[in-house]
Amino acid sequence: MTGVGKAAPVRPTLGAAVNAIVEKYPHTQFGIAVYDLDARKMVYSLDAQRFFLAASTTKLLTEGTTLALLGPDYRFTTNVYRTGPIDANGTLQGDVVLKASGDPNLSGRIQPDGTLAFENEDHSYDGSPDTKAVPGNPLAVIDDLAAQIAARGIKKVNGAVIVDDTMFAGGYPESGTGVVVSPIVVNDNIIDVTVTPGAKQGDPVSIQVSPETPYPMFAINASTGAPKSDRSISVPEGDAAQDGSRTVTITGTLPAGSSPILYAYDVPSPRVFAEMALTQALKNRGIAFGDIFVVDTGVGFGEIPANVIATHVSPPLSQDVKVTLKVSDNLHASIMPYLWSPKHTLQAGFGLERAFMQRAGLDTSQIVQSDGLGAFAFIQPQYMVRYLAYLRTQPYFSVLYSALPILGVDGTLFNIANNSPARGKVHAKTGTWSGGDLLNQRAMVSGKGLAGYMTTASGRHIAFCFYINNLAVPRGQDASRVSGQINGALATAVYLHAP
Repeated sequence: MTGVGKAAPVRPTLGAAVNAIVEKYPHTQFGIAVYDLDARKMVYSLDAQRFFLAASTTKLLTEGTTLALLGPDYRFTTNVYRTGPIDANGTLQGDVVLKASGDPNLSGRIQPDGTLAFENEDHSYDGSPDTKAVPGNPLAVIDDLAAQIAARGIKKVNGAVIVDDTMFAGGYPESGTGVVVSPIVVNDNIIDVTVTPGAKQGDPVSIQVSPETPYPMFAINASTGAPKSDRSISVPEGDAAQDGSRTVTITGTLPAGSSPILYAYDVPSPRVFAEMALTQALKNRGIAFGDIFVVDTGVGFGEIPANVIATHVSPPLSQDVKVTLKVSDNLHASIMPYLWSPKHTLQAGFGLERAFMQRAGLDTSQIVQSDGLGAFAFIQPQYMVRYLAYLRTQPYFSVLYSALPILGVDGTLFNIANNSPARGKVHAKTGTWSGGDLLNQRAMVSGKGLAGYMTTASGRHIAFCFYINNLAVPRGQDASRVSGQINGALATAVYLHAP
């Protein structure tokens, strides 16, 4: 008599797999859309027609529009002009004027092969042991411009270095990391301050500053805290002097025995920062300055080719799209809408974005967007997957796809679902918006998103969008990581169970 074999295990449906995750969080709102790109149909949805706080998944709209309107091969050209003649002794009788072009990568990101480097936890997201700045000279582009100016035979400037930042109306901190939005962007408008604790509690901390410029002078009034105590380092805006430079006093504590932590000093005036950096770079090349002190008006010079004394041409825009999406760079995304229209205003830019999406047959009433980064943005999941499906048909799709973080591998997904069978199979953009709950000593994730593409275990090509709104996270837990792992679990469910 033959034995009776065990019945094969029944594979749960996608709906059952998703419900098993969602029902663990009864006070949280989930919006989910899963779209089969091969069959061109929705295979699962949960409240996909409702608006959800989208956070940085909005950057998919921003960068897709940027690729459509400007093209992946677009390059920024930043020129430096002279406002007067150069005499026989090499003296420039006038000012050195850098005309800001909106290039977000006047930095050390540029590699010898023309690509742009990034770190998974970028330096604008400071205060974490994972935060890093890209290796190299953060003033590499500024130093190259100075070298070009010196090569023109200029030995002295009877004037000042001026940055013309009138391309668009920036000057405000973006709402995510607080970096100031501007047409001039040197080192992401950040000075990296790496703080190291002393040997024992009570010892002063030490700092390392990059880049070093005359713009900020740092004073230390911070000390080493007890082992395993909370970090409380503060790097404030500081006090401004008449010439625009700053005196910044660092306060707080860093626990004994902890690793060095990178903190970002968000420069209050990107224009003054760039002016002082270029002035110092010229002095380092042996160029002297006269006694003339010029108050910058940012205007009044002739932008003609004969007056150009230095030029920087950026890597292709496709490289900046990769940086923006991989690390969720708020500053870079904030700049893009200003560039879509020759008027360089947000209203004109978003008018062109709306026209682009309407030509694609998309219903823009299903989204709310007023900036490039997603500080105030609401998206219906059903819209996002149809938008992603459209992008997949466009000639620039490979650029956008390769720019997306990969689950469990890199970018903002480097530490999510590392042991999932979906690891490496999901290319998607994250988004997080959260705040504190002092009353209950916890965090509230008001918006967490994950949207992108995957090839499932069964070989189906999927566009998906997950939104988690209003998730309470207990004290002591990393709110972004906790909510990110929930989205990682949803991605795994789709990977394994999508029909």
